[in-house]
Amino acid sequence: MNPKRLFRSAAGPQSRRAFLKTSAFGAFGLAATRPRLGKALAGTEGWLSAAEKSKVVLVRHKSVVGPSGKVQSPLLEEMVDRALTTFAGRPSAADAWRQFVSPEDAVGLKVNTLGCMDIKGTDYTQHFSAVNEAVSAALRKAGVRDEKIIVWDRSEEEMTEAGLVVQKDASRRRVIANKVSRRDAGDYAPASYPVGSLQSRVSRILAEDCTALVNIAIPKTHGGAVFTCSLKNHYGTVDNPGRMHANNCSRPGIAEVNAIPAIRQKQKLILVDALLMVIEGGPRWDRRFIRPFGGILVGTDPVAVDAVALDLLDAQRTAEGMDALSPRVPHIGLAEELGLGRSRKEDIDLVTVELG
Repeated sequence: MNPKRLFRSAAGPQSRRAFLKTSAFGAFGLAATRPRLGKALAGTEGWLSAAEKSKVVLVRHKSVVGPSGKVQSPLLEEMVDRALTTFAGRPSAADAWRQFVSPEDAVGLKVNTLGCMDIKGTDYTQHFSAVNEAVSAALRKAGVRDEKIIVWDRSEEEMTEAGLVVQKDASRRRVIANKVSRRDAGDYAPASYPVGSLQSRVSRILAEDCTALVNIAIPKTHGGAVFTCSLKNHYGTVDNPGRMHANNCSRPGIAEVNAIPAIRQKQKLILVDALLMVIEGGPRWDRRFIRPFGGILVGTDPVAVDAVALDLLDAQRTAEGMDALSPRVPHIGLAEELGLGRSRKEDIDLVTVELG
């Protein structure tokens, strides 16, 4: 199959400078060896229609982030709005967001601030706050009040290293974490869920504070999982990720964590912050391997989103003479086997939007 058949273009009125183009970004190397979507988990029936492809939107702007990581926030807000209107097929960002959240929702933005110690205090951390601000601004347009927006992650320590300011006043947008230090026990809801042979609890923030979740992930390499993006981001949601790093974070691992009902039911949207990518040495932000990409990915299928993000990262690695990661990443295919999404190129409709 010609991989270019996977992609389509869509026109839109938002920017006279915008133009759309079709791009293969590789051939989704690991997809060819994956089985077709197996039996869905209980509770997912009807979520994945056999007649429809999983849509993923990629929006890029060459000037949104500089080599040092400095972000042009007005351009970023335009990109986030364009990604959502293109994905939802709605005329305005407010209409698009209302397809996923309502003004009555308490919307959690699950970020990933792991591994920022070496870039603390540099421009490389700007994208964390810039993306959160852009998403928060879009949610406000959809009628979600500030006190209904919760930016959260595993630890306050890591969020601070990423340049985020902890804010616990419930009358404003909160920026909070499961625990203070990465080594603390943390605050997790009492209910436990089977994760393979293990039992895991989820963050009390997700279980009790949030009615809807936006998964804000970052594409990086990872010493255990080989690749980390939206699926791996939920290792920051559960209480025992340290017990799930064997076998490249699989069996049990990343796929089973994403099958936890509290995660599946509340996660409404995935937004990948691909302004910068870490193509080697991750999950630590190693300055030698940080590359500006200037992209935002949006979707509702975490498996499809991660398959696209992995292919983008592999394209950058290949361009620099590195080996592709895809043959060594098991969790995307395992998540597909569990009925959590689609990873095969013929089952993904990738729409690429170039804004400049």
